[in-house]
Amino acid sequence: MFGRCFSGGPAKMARIFASLVIFFGAAAVAVSAQAALPAPSGDGLIYLHPQVMPDGTKRFDITAKVVDWEVTKGTTVRAWTYDGVVPGPVIRVRVGDRVELVVHNQLPEPTVVHLHGLVDANDMDGVPGVTQAPIPPQGEFTYRFTAVRPGTYIYHTHFNDLDQLDRGLYGAVIIDDRKPLKVDHDYLEVISSWRIRSDTENFFSLNGKSYPLTHPLEVKSGQTIRLRFINISGTEFHTMHLHGHRMRIIARDGNPVLTDDVENTVLIGPGQTVDTLVKADANPGTWLLHCHVLDHMMNGNVMPGGLITALHYSGTPDTLAMLGMSMGGYSHGSRGQLSFWTTILLGAIAGFTIFLGLPIAKLRRVAPQVMSLLNSLAVGVLFFLLFDVIKQASEPIEEALRTAQSGGGDYNNFITLVIVFVLGIGVGLVGLVYGTRSFMQSAKEGASQNPLMLSLLIATGIGMHNFAEGLAIGQSAAIGAIQLALMLIIGFGLHNATEGFGIAAPLVQLPAVRWRFLLLAGIIGGAPTFVGTIVGYVLVSPTLSVLFLTLAAGAIIFVISEMLNVARKVGFIEVGVIGLALGFLFAYGTDLIITAAGA
Repeated sequence: MFGRCFSGGPAKMARIFASLVIFFGAAAVAVSAQAALPAPSGDGLIYLHPQVMPDGTKRFDITAKVVDWEVTKGTTVRAWTYDGVVPGPVIRVRVGDRVELVVHNQLPEPTVVHLHGLVDANDMDGVPGVTQAPIPPQGEFTYRFTAVRPGTYIYHTHFNDLDQLDRGLYGAVIIDDRKPLKVDHDYLEVISSWRIRSDTENFFSLNGKSYPLTHPLEVKSGQTIRLRFINISGTEFHTMHLHGHRMRIIARDGNPVLTDDVENTVLIGPGQTVDTLVKADANPGTWLLHCHVLDHMMNGNVMPGGLITALHYSGTPDTLAMLGMSMGGYSHGSRGQLSFWTTILLGAIAGFTIFLGLPIAKLRRVAPQVMSLLNSLAVGVLFFLLFDVIKQASEPIEEALRTAQSGGGDYNNFITLVIVFVLGIGVGLVGLVYGTRSFMQSAKEGASQNPLMLSLLIATGIGMHNFAEGLAIGQSAAIGAIQLALMLIIGFGLHNATEGFGIAAPLVQLPAVRWRFLLLAGIIGGAPTFVGTIVGYVLVSPTLSVLFLTLAAGAIIFVISEMLNVARKVGFIEVGVIGLALGFLFAYGTDLIITAAGA
């Protein structure tokens, strides 16, 4: 075999030898290029390996998707991530590298990626509507840049920033110099924030985890580490303090710091990066590294938590876990986070407070003027509910329209929601008309002539509204969009009490009303809030919300028309107008309380 390889004379042998030199030389260059990039140092992050294209371009593929992410023990959120991790995988390249970042969007809404601090072309800047159209769900976009300046940088969403950023859509870009600074360890700490059952940032994490799940940074005596900080919190400044050591700042935002700047507490603003050098020259042990903004050292209202880790000397006891036994406690200035079961309990309370207004049905010997006032008060409450329902049902439709107009997707979602809106109104209204006509046909009377039937119709319409209200409670709790707390319970309690009053109002004209009937009407009107809370917590669906809200709107329109028939028969128009205004304003007032509570 070897004889055949070397047959053909010196010219052929020279060509074979040259090919082998080129092949092994290219392989050696590739291997040395990979080896030149520092290896991950155990900071808990994922470092993404590129696909090297034939022209030498390094291609990185990342997928934006929703996953369950445990921020700390007992707290798991529906995070929006790159490749299923928070922060997203670290992209590490060298000065001079040509880079492609291919972003695949599997989120339920559009997104973009901004290459924060990097030198790139304008159409690669990742600003929706300014430099590119948003990447629609199931779409993709390729960002291209050449690594020019060494340093620590960021890639992150720039679409619906505060919402998407605080859900986890960010990651680090490290550009190494051709001759990287020699250190024993190269650690990266990405500081970020979460809004968990809150409208403000109330959980804070290092590399996606809050204490006690943070990773300590391992060193040996005499070693030098490079400690990189990225602050990708949406609104918060952080002051990172290292006990027992000094941090020499060597770069800010990828730019070298030429003056001698040595600190033990480094201030980092949102979107800033700071590179430091730390000499492990203290007594060996566990030395705390934490943010000195005290509520950033908490998980919700529980201390210790958040931005706490340690510089740990190998070979010594790791005592970081003992911190919770000595400084654990609660902040009495915060209402803290809510568990699934607490959210369900709130849904039950919000629904069954409807029974507070039902006992008015037991009033007897009511004068016609009082009956007119009670009836018109109930109509006023229903008018406000109709206004509120239509407003809530319109919000997802308007959002879908804005998204389509901005280029974040087609008009299919908008059209679907409009169709659901129209069908919901139609089925809720026409369905009740034909349903009651069939039910009352044997009695040859309308619903307005049968107070029991009218009360059940009111309860049905309110129940549909309350199911949608429960969806809003559950969905908001699941994504951390509102702070469900004591004021929220009071607000929904008052609001649903007015609804119970509306159910009871037609019954005062009867000689007697059984408690059994009131129990049934209360369950029809109030229980859907509890059921909706459960559904909303596990299933976030704008389409489902629009459907039940519009069903409620159709039912309420029908009920209002029936109660206006009652008002005409009772008379006392002046009293009725006053009651109508009072009922509307009372319902509006309780809604303001809910808004003040953060809903």
